[in-house]
Order: sequence, then C-alpha cells, then structure tokens
Amino acid sequence: MSHLPRTLAPTALCLSLFASVFSGMSASAQGHGPTPKRGTDGLSPVAFKIANTGEIALSCSVKLAHWYSLELGQAAHGVSLSAMLWSNPETGEVFMLNPIGDQMPVERLWCGVSGRSWDTRFEMPLLRTAGRAEPDLRFDCAADPLGAVPEEASATLCTAR
Repeated sequence: MSHLPRTLAPTALCLSLFASVFSGMSASAQGHGPTPKRGTDGLSPVAFKIANTGEIALSCSVKLAHWYSLELGQAAHGVSLSAMLWSNPETGEVFMLNPIGDQMPVERLWCGVSGRSWDTRFEMPLLRTAGRAEPDLRFDCAADPLGAVPEEASATLCTAR
C-alpha cells in the first residue's frame, strides 16, 4: 500500500498542470471566435427585394461567415421577398443582424428554385467596395426556362430594377 501514493503523485501532478494550462486559455483559443460587433452604428441599410415574375416558387438564402447558410424565405409566382442587410461604408463589408443584433458577415446571397436553390441559383452581386455603402439590391427573378416545371428548371434569371 505504501507504493500507491507514489504512483498517484505523477498522475495528480499531470492533471494539475493540464487544468492550469487550459483554464488560463482565452475564449478564442478554446474554439470561440471574437465577439461580433452588435447593432447598426456606423452601418448603412441595404434593402434586398426580389419579385418572382415567373411561375415556379423561388427561395433566397444567405451564406454567413463561411459556415452557416440561412434561408431568407420563399416567393411564389407574383410574390415579393425582402430582407434588410447592412453595409459598412468604410470597409465595404455587408452584414445581416441576428435576432440579438450581432453583425453576421454576408459572404453570398442567392435565389433559386425552391427546394433546389443552390443548384439553380442566381447569385446576387455584392460590390463590397471600401469607401462606399452597398447599393440596394432589387431584382425581378424567374426560373429558367419559362414555363418549365420545377424539376426541369435549370437556372434562375434575375434582372436589376
């Protein structure tokens, strides 16, 4: 029994060192990124609106911060879909705000045939020009070819308004 404390001592020392090293790590080193900025101070609003001028329902989505896609909604024939984006005129960055107001960087924004929006996408042009606010994004969109059923649509065509 006298050898038991001697064999536990190195293990306890290792565990103690391990705990002290990892308890002092920053949130960033533990897999949590920097806290995003919150609110709209210094940002300019960017209206996004599409009108579905075709016969097939469309859906629009946004890719946020290189890891998360969010569907903005769907638009049936004759229906419009809109969302509010925000632009930092100083840097050219474009954001969406999450429900608590965090600025979520927008990497891509597209619309396509509902259920197949990525395969049939029209990617909205984001200028992201430093020194300028992003202009509003207003488009008339329709699945292509016109008159096709959803399974036959091969693309989505959008024209700026």
